[in-house]
Parts: sequence; structure tokens; C-alpha cells
Amino acid sequence: MPKEETVICVACPLGCEVSLTIDDKGEVTKVTGYKCKEGEAYAIEEYRNPVRVLPATVRTIDSKHPLLPVRTSKPILKGLMLQGMHELAKVRVKPPVKIGQPLITNLLGTGADVITTWNLID
Repeated sequence: MPKEETVICVACPLGCEVSLTIDDKGEVTKVTGYKCKEGEAYAIEEYRNPVRVLPATVRTIDSKHPLLPVRTSKPILKGLMLQGMHELAKVRVKPPVKIGQPLITNLLGTGADVITTWNLID
């Protein structure tokens, strides 16, 4: 029996509520509710393979700033976010660190690096 999934599209500023009809095999058979050409593709991809950029902070050592903002260099699977946060909790950074500097390469085998988004120079 087909099931319905709803995705809020963020491909453009409209924020459409897109409905997907999914068959018994898990395939998308119908997409409705999108208002731009990117909406259909976004909703299908979000259903099949949801990914996000992981923004976070890591702890610092010997710095007047206790936390350093970081993010992944590209989106990773949404299901890996918590595991990624556990990896980041192990990181301690000592100045100097420049913006864009990779702190972890290939986080969890995703191909995404964890990079700094701020200069840490004491």
C-alpha cells in the first residue's frame, strides 16, 4: 500500500510543503506541492539521501576563547550527525589556527573534512 511523506523544500525561499507518494518498494511514484523546478528534485533527494552540513564547536587549549566554531566542508548523511558530534567532542585545538584549516580529514569516511570557520590567534 502506498504511503505519503512530506518534505519542506529549502531549494528556494518559498519553503514549499512537498508531498511524496512512496510505493511498497520504497520508490517515489508521485511528487506534488513544489512551486519551482528545483523543488521536485530536492524533495526526492531529501527522501532518498538526506544530507546536512554539520556546524559545531570544538574545545580549545591555552586560549582565551574556550570554543572554536567549525563545520564540515560538505554535507554528510543526516544519520551520521550524532556520531560526527561524538568525534568532534574528542578534539582539542591549540592556537594558532586559521580560518578554513582542516582539523579532521575524511570525517567518518564521508569524504568531508572538519574545517575551522574562525581564526584562533591568541
